[in-house]
Amino acid sequence: MLKKCVSQMMIWLLMISCAAFAGDELRIYSGAIEVPTLGPLEMSLGVSETDEGTFIYMTVPTQGATDIPIEATYNKDAHLVAELAQAGLVFTVKENDNFTMLQGQMDQGGMSFPIDFVRVDVAPELVRTQMPVGPFPYSTTEITALHPDGHTLAGTLTVPNGEGPFACAVMITGSGLQDRDETLMGHKPFLVIADYLTREGIAVLRFDDRGVGGSVVEDMETLKDATSVDFATDVKVMVEAARWQPNIDPFRVGVIGHSEGGIIGPLVALDDEKLAFVVMLAGPGVPGYELMPVQAAMLMEATGTDQEIIDRVVNASMNIYELYESDANALEIRASMMELVDMQLQSQGMTVTPVEFNEMTDGGLAQFETPWFQWFLFYDPAPVLAQVTCPVLAMNGTLDTQVSSSQNLPAIEKTITNAGGQITVVEFDGLNHLFQRATTGGIAEYGQIETTFEPEALEAMGVWLAEITDYD
Repeated sequence: MLKKCVSQMMIWLLMISCAAFAGDELRIYSGAIEVPTLGPLEMSLGVSETDEGTFIYMTVPTQGATDIPIEATYNKDAHLVAELAQAGLVFTVKENDNFTMLQGQMDQGGMSFPIDFVRVDVAPELVRTQMPVGPFPYSTTEITALHPDGHTLAGTLTVPNGEGPFACAVMITGSGLQDRDETLMGHKPFLVIADYLTREGIAVLRFDDRGVGGSVVEDMETLKDATSVDFATDVKVMVEAARWQPNIDPFRVGVIGHSEGGIIGPLVALDDEKLAFVVMLAGPGVPGYELMPVQAAMLMEATGTDQEIIDRVVNASMNIYELYESDANALEIRASMMELVDMQLQSQGMTVTPVEFNEMTDGGLAQFETPWFQWFLFYDPAPVLAQVTCPVLAMNGTLDTQVSSSQNLPAIEKTITNAGGQITVVEFDGLNHLFQRATTGGIAEYGQIETTFEPEALEAMGVWLAEITDYD
């Protein structure tokens, strides 16, 4: 849910793995482009003119892109034009006469983003105050496991120093393809959580999603059909892998899931009576068709969107959900999707060509009709939560605009309590979906906040886990 939501609004540069570093002749310009809903995206562009040619070097700190070289040429208007085909990016920019400003635009996906950058000596760097720095008071081991379906899962196990066996938490990422650290906008929340918990005496296994990093899938096309149920089988494999490790107590292995991972954790517990605990970090407690209208409204409210437009977007979204549920014909669904796209464009103050509008409509329909989205839309977490027998911790923040704490925490607590289960609920005032202390809770703030995971939330989770896994 986290990545699914963000990926609709971000400039995706993460596919770029190569990086080159320009020489001393680089002229660096820095600023931000305004991405609809996401907000300002900090970026630096360096201009280099050498015997080998003219290049623009792109740096986007929150997306892990550093000094990406893009060959550039001058057009008839003396603008530098540089295209990064694999990301669908085109820069058309021009330096002023005294080389203090870089102005122009960036085009991607039918959208144009004005560039008005100023000359700087050094490109700004991200500040991430909680990034773990060694030496570490624990051991680190690379873990690889084979899934019954044939793909390989890979992760990192951190184990406290001293005598074991230790309790162990297996981390579950949110939606979208994510690495073992759940890297997003320069933050690595799972790395921060693993470092904290391991220092507190609890081992942690975090792993790359199938098809990411060291987790290899032979046929990437199979990912198109995968749902949370499929991802739960990956977690089960890694839970078993953790149980087989030296110094890990097989009876004290549990899971910590963030966002969609909060759905997957209970699914794992349903089929594993030995699972010691489930932690739901901003996990849903209501069906997707109830959660998503609230999510859409809160995200728009965080950006100051007019209430009338918010209501129209929410109503258009709910109409599409109802059409899918009633097996309406394709023409009815397309008409409603066109209305939704129109409302979304209005909410962002954007205008597009008819061709671009149809492409956006087609893209919206394609996303809605994926197995993952259809499963999430109509999945109700309650029946599974009611059957979880191990202790559950549900945490969320009052400024979470993606999984509303006021909508989901009471639902989780009521379901598990009524079923006679063990549930602890903690709601943090002022924390967002990433458990950062926020102002609006909007996605635009994620990359701007230096803290990766609020210490208050880390401590609450650590204390609860220590109590639950203390069998003495």
